[in-house]
Parts: sequence; structure tokens; C-alpha cells
Amino acid sequence: MPRISILIPVLNEAENILPLFFEIKKFVPDDFEIIFIDDGSNDATFAEIQQLSERDERVKCISFSRNFGHQNALMAGMDYATGEFIITMDGDLQHPPSCIPAILQHLENGYDLVSTQRRKTEDLNFIKKISTKLFYRLINFLSDIPIEENVSDFRGFSRKVLYTIHKFEERDLFLRGIFSWIGFKKITIPFDAPSRLHGNSKYSFMHMVRLGLRGTTSFSFKPLRISLLIGTFVSFISFLLLALVLINYFQGKTVPGWASIMTVVTFMGGIQLLVIGLMGEYIASLFRESKKRPLYIINEKINVD
Repeated sequence: MPRISILIPVLNEAENILPLFFEIKKFVPDDFEIIFIDDGSNDATFAEIQQLSERDERVKCISFSRNFGHQNALMAGMDYATGEFIITMDGDLQHPPSCIPAILQHLENGYDLVSTQRRKTEDLNFIKKISTKLFYRLINFLSDIPIEENVSDFRGFSRKVLYTIHKFEERDLFLRGIFSWIGFKKITIPFDAPSRLHGNSKYSFMHMVRLGLRGTTSFSFKPLRISLLIGTFVSFISFLLLALVLINYFQGKTVPGWASIMTVVTFMGGIQLLVIGLMGEYIASLFRESKKRPLYIINEKINVD
């Protein structure tokens, strides 16, 4: 059994496979395994991993039948990890392998979970920085579980944590929330993310929005409570407006007010649609959970039992 399992979800990262592998080898002991999770790549990613595995049997791979998402890919890696310590990281070299010795040292010193927090990213543009900051502000406002800003999926943890994660049967996975929720003895270390060596980021703005919705509906009922408060406030204002209209009517002061009526109707309609949309997200989440579909479907395996 290897001492260290390194889990790396990849999507169209063919050019980064070899550089990442050789960079990892510089910083880990020999008793390790690397499990690449090919999340439906349509380039030569799987072929590159296959060639590498023929040269080094410690390289393993799980290839999905299609793209199932980053969170599901991480879960697949955890299902097949056999090491004493597990490390998850991205395959674009923006999670520097040079941090792995520090992660392992903290795990050996008794910590169950070592998270990493990105201080800066060299090629992160202004719009991406703003959207990332807004993402964490919004999700921490809406969620009951605090999520540290810029804490990435680059982390290390013990098998005790792994066994705990396997107890979760959720289909809408939000692993950052789960790792924050489970507790245990943990520590966070900072790192600076270098620019990507090859390719482009797979985390678009819409991807972050979907991830934020998943995290919010998985860990908080606060949006529903906010909707209730908004509905209560709007109803109170509506009753006041109704009382004012009745008073003006009996005093003979009614004045045609098409603009004001349309404003109120539009505002009320917008609030109703907002609340219905929030309820729809929760119902959709329940619907997905009730079907109990598999988190992923494996097409091919390399060096994995």
C-alpha cells in the first residue's frame, strides 16, 4: 500500500501531464501513487497518461465516459485512493507540488486536514479577481458553513477524514463545504499560484455560479429565510399602500397613476419570480438526490483494481 495517494482531476490537460508528473516526483517520497481522473477529455490526455503509466506503474488513471464535473472526479479519486495520506490537486501546475512536503509534515505532526489558501495568482485578470471575491462573499453570506476565501481543492488529509467523506451520500457535491463541515484538527497554509504552463482555465464565471448555487443549496436554508423576510416586508408595504389608496378614495383624492401601478406590479412580480426560482433550485436538488444516479461512470482504468 502506498503511503501517499495524489488525486488529480484532469480535463484536456495533455500538455501538462508529463511536466506535472516530473515536478511532483521532485517533492514526494518514492512510496506514492498518482491517480489521474480523466473527466471526459477530448484531447490526448488519456493517451499521455497511458504512455506515462507504462514507464511508471505508480501512475494510475480512471477515465470517465463523459464529463461529470470536477467535484465528482475528486470523489472518484477518493473512492480508489489506497494511501495513508491523500492529497488532491489540479492538473494545471497552478497548485505547486513544492507545497506537498509542508502538507505531509503537518499531517505527520497530527493534523487530520491541511488546506491551502491562494494568496495570489500570476495570470489572474481583474474581472476574475472581482468575480472570485464576489463568489466567496456571496456564498459566505448565504451559507451556514463558513468557506475561507481562496481556499482551493489543493489539500491533504488522513484516511480518517477519507472514511468520513465516504459516509456522505450526496449527489450535489460541494467538497469545500463538506471539508469545512466535518471538523477534525485542521490547518491552512498559504501558497502563490504560478501562471498556467499550457491551456486555459476550466473555471468560467458560469461554472463558479453553478458551484455557488450547489454549495448554497447543499449547506444552507438561509436563501429561503431571506425570501420569507423579503416577502414579509413587501407584503407589509403593500398593505400600507392599500390603506393609503382606500383613504384617498374615500376622501375623493384619487389620481390616475398608471406609472406607479406598473412599478408596484413589476416589483411584486420580480420578487415572486425570485422566490419561485430559489424554491426551484432546492426542489431540483431534491429531485437529483431522489434519483440516486451514480456520481460518475468509468470507461477505462489504468493500474487500478
